[in-house]
Amino acid sequence: MGDGVRAEQLTVALVALALLALGAGVARAEPYLAVRFGAKCADCHTNLDGGGKRTSFATIHAHDILHDLQILPIPKGVQSFNGEINQWMSIGSDLRVRSTSTWADTPNAQGRVPMNRAFRDVFQSETLNVPEALGYVQVDLWPDILTLYGDFNAAGGGVTARETVAIVHLPFNTFFKGGRFFPPFGLRVYEDASFIRSNTGFTFQNPFEGGEAGIVQGPFYLATSVTNASSGGGSSSSKNVLTSVNGYGMFEDVPVVRNVLAGGSFAHQSTQRNVSAFYAGSNIWQFTYLGEFDLIDDSTKLPPNTGRDQFASYAEVDWLLFNWLNLRGTFDFLKASGNRNQTRYQIGAEPFIDKFIQPRLYYVINNGPGNQPQQNTTALIFELHFFF
Repeated sequence: MGDGVRAEQLTVALVALALLALGAGVARAEPYLAVRFGAKCADCHTNLDGGGKRTSFATIHAHDILHDLQILPIPKGVQSFNGEINQWMSIGSDLRVRSTSTWADTPNAQGRVPMNRAFRDVFQSETLNVPEALGYVQVDLWPDILTLYGDFNAAGGGVTARETVAIVHLPFNTFFKGGRFFPPFGLRVYEDASFIRSNTGFTFQNPFEGGEAGIVQGPFYLATSVTNASSGGGSSSSKNVLTSVNGYGMFEDVPVVRNVLAGGSFAHQSTQRNVSAFYAGSNIWQFTYLGEFDLIDDSTKLPPNTGRDQFASYAEVDWLLFNWLNLRGTFDFLKASGNRNQTRYQIGAEPFIDKFIQPRLYYVINNGPGNQPQQNTTALIFELHFFF
């Protein structure tokens, strides 16, 4: 690496770290917010599994959950929009605008690049895109009994339905929902690039059609679903259906650590593939930490010289600094056969400007096999998130 390139990347890194230190986060599906606040997914989201439109509870307690700065000059007596159209209908939205600067290395004569590096030699690309433009619609046909819910994405040049379900609330805090949805599995971390999401098949781009039943009782949540074996309702090469089960407990007021989350999931995806997850999270002082470990039992036929996924793991630490700035570090690891392991590190800052606006700045390090240059990159990402 030349001195000029090193100096340029060092400058970028120092600028990024300086912005992080100055305060350069999140009403999306972010498990750390649930662990920090001691709430279940069903408390803050219409979709009881987490993600999507927020409930009135999340709106009322937004400042306590988000720790936003509340710095916008809103005139006295003016109330912000809470998404309610009338007593039967409400809406919500998430819009993300993202800038991504990517660095890579030039492969040598054998097509290999150095492995496990925090900085890469060559500035590869700069992209500006809108990865997410979500709209949510909730119609309470019978309030607290029957709800129609839709989650639509307008990013990418068209409108696609992510989730469209009917939710029936039954006695004893049980529920049933049917339609197109994301089956319950593991921690609902936002980043689909995380190996616990992308390599298990449970991402926010991959809805399935079927039914789900569950119960939310006290600190406990338990749900099971039966869906098509392929996403989008298309035909599958397997005659099986996909079945999944997810359960956890959120325990509050625990001595020393305050809140404790512990849970597990299992999914039968085909006759030749099962995945299971174990996850937990807690607090200490201003730190919130959580993690997940996924076992992947896959005996499907693969192309020659292809690694088989064996397990994926995820760890996250969040530090609430100054009581308004969330500093975050994550680590992803994918164990695959044939020496094809991958790692992913992320460090960043996520303040909430107010309950509608959140900027994010973070640095990502992707490492993989040396003969796959596309898996060995670094990126500096800045994102603006608008939501209600």
